[in-house]
Amino acid sequence: MAEIRIDQDKAERMIAQILRDEQKILPTQANELAANICRRLKLAMPAPTIHSSQQDRLISPRPATGSDFARAAANKLKETKDDPALFPEELWRLVYDRCRDVPR
Repeated sequence: MAEIRIDQDKAERMIAQILRDEQKILPTQANELAANICRRLKLAMPAPTIHSSQQDRLISPRPATGSDFARAAANKLKETKDDPALFPEELWRLVYDRCRDVPR
């Protein structure tokens, strides 16, 4: 089924004009009826879905081809071998420094 998209104010004006021209309804009453029709149409529309960002990923599951991430991670692992507790923080910093902003 085809979908019709039109600005609500424009729809109200068009409906009011049709009611005045074709049904000879007074302008005030035509405007009230048009607003009521548009209100009902809007309520009949499905509610917009809320986009969940839980499935969005800002980074790919693997490092980009040709990136130096794997080498940098290996170097960080070597640097932190004396204190392995530092590695997760250092690794996260590598990921954070190479991430991209979310497109808007």
